[in-house]
Amino acid sequence: MRSMKNLLSALLLTLSFIPLVSPVSADEQLNLLKNISAAGAPLLTLKMLDQAQPGVDQDLYEWILWEQERYRIMAEWKQWNDLLVRVEGLPDDLPEQFKQQAATYRIRAYIALDQNRTARQLLREQLWMPDAGSSAEYAHWRKLVIETYLQDGRIEDARIAMLRNQQDFANDDKSWVHLRARVLMQAGRYEEAIQLLSPLLDWKALAIKLLAEYKIKLHSAKTVWDLVQKKVQSIKDDPDQLATYWSIAAVVARDMSTLNEVIALEARLGIATELNDKLFHVDADQLWQSYQSYARQVGNRSELLVGNDQDWLDLAMKNRVNTPIKARSLLALLITESDQAEIRQQAAAAFLGTLDFSETMHQQLLDQLFNNSRLFSDADQIPVTIRFQLVDMALKNANIAEASRLMSGLTSIPQNTRQFDWLLRRSRVLILGGQIEQGDRVLDELIGGYKEPLEVDTDHILQVLFDLQTIKADKQAIRHFRQLLNVSIDPQQRREILFWMADSFKALQQYERAALLYLQSAMLPGPESMDPWAQTARYNAAESLQKAGLVDDARRIYQALLAITQEAARRSMLTHNIQQLWLTQSAE
Repeated sequence: MRSMKNLLSALLLTLSFIPLVSPVSADEQLNLLKNISAAGAPLLTLKMLDQAQPGVDQDLYEWILWEQERYRIMAEWKQWNDLLVRVEGLPDDLPEQFKQQAATYRIRAYIALDQNRTARQLLREQLWMPDAGSSAEYAHWRKLVIETYLQDGRIEDARIAMLRNQQDFANDDKSWVHLRARVLMQAGRYEEAIQLLSPLLDWKALAIKLLAEYKIKLHSAKTVWDLVQKKVQSIKDDPDQLATYWSIAAVVARDMSTLNEVIALEARLGIATELNDKLFHVDADQLWQSYQSYARQVGNRSELLVGNDQDWLDLAMKNRVNTPIKARSLLALLITESDQAEIRQQAAAAFLGTLDFSETMHQQLLDQLFNNSRLFSDADQIPVTIRFQLVDMALKNANIAEASRLMSGLTSIPQNTRQFDWLLRRSRVLILGGQIEQGDRVLDELIGGYKEPLEVDTDHILQVLFDLQTIKADKQAIRHFRQLLNVSIDPQQRREILFWMADSFKALQQYERAALLYLQSAMLPGPESMDPWAQTARYNAAESLQKAGLVDDARRIYQALLAITQEAARRSMLTHNIQQLWLTQSAE
């Protein structure tokens, strides 16, 4: 819990200072942003970019460099709606070359959002412009036309556009060869695709070629399945490649068994990447159908009667540990087809129990099954127990809109869920979703009934209070900190709460109160305490006293810290602060 708040503070410092005072060049700053984005923090990167990017009227050339990087990051992380808002709000008086690049990103966004007719209309506008043929984007636009036809299943149109493009450009670029092969595959011209791809050895060409060879029966389903199993074991940190090969496994599994289908589809849907390619399309509804088919086979072998749901549930429970895929399939059938609400809820809870949520792939699988299936197009259709798990996942991923959608309409506590957990989730979702008053009332109810405190539960409450501090609702946070201090909580947590409450008073510029609480936190174990926590609290107290104008008190605390500090850097900082206090008094 403490580390989470420290991380938040570090991020805020980064946002505040790196772009504004760093002496490095714009190119070096751009490289820094690229590295941060590549590390998996695109939202932080875009916030830093907002601060570092000059205004369009201030320095047009630099603004364009930053704007191009913004589009690249948004496209890489598939933030297509935000990208459209950004591009469609551009001023008109920009250099033509940049406007054409922005138009390409806009078209790609519409294709990714499956709005191919709109994308083609925009492409026509670009391709029919005077001098369009001289644009550096021209060949790319022609390829995107083919992509839109493929996405819409207009294979013959795609093939004709491909032939014209090849006549005009005679291009042997790898990505163009891949696109041509995809068109041939979807047109059923597998031998031509194999011939076209034979000179290439990159993984994508080999994957398409393998699928083509299977289609014309050069390999059996078992042979391709075994090849895929060996391949996925050797792939490291390449989700697109893993997803592609598991998609191939899902295709060949149809000629093997429904168990193989479930294995392949679970593996594919557990990978957090989208393949914008109909050739390797896999979705959650396919897995639901495979679950149901496999479950019926298992039930028939066990001579279970259709409609006797309790027996099906009992069989699933027996298989949870040793054969979790069999159990999940049986439970999936009950979730989707049982007429008994109680059975559906028990099946949903047991389904969750077959997954390990410390594994990213299991989180991704659950998200796909219930947030991306036509069976659960409305959040109300998702079993309550599973909705709660999805809410927690959305909160951990900072997806507040999704958490709010999933919580909307929930009025009852799910079975086997503590009232504490229910209220905690509701308060967090409401507060982070901008409904601060409602979330604050739920938090009042939660802490008001908190009579038997546990350390882990107190930490969870503190997380919500940190949320309040983050959104500058410090008055509400202080009130709830005081509520917690009236409970018999762990002494170390009491010490921490005094510190965090002091933070809120400092944010409200009530520096004397902040200093008092920092000192209380420092001295809670004893008046002479000088452990690392106490030193940090005393240092914060001195800063607050200085801001409150109590300079002599601040100096005494700094000097006390200096007397026990051995580390040279900290001694230098304390000495500097003391000197600053002397200068402040001299100036007065």
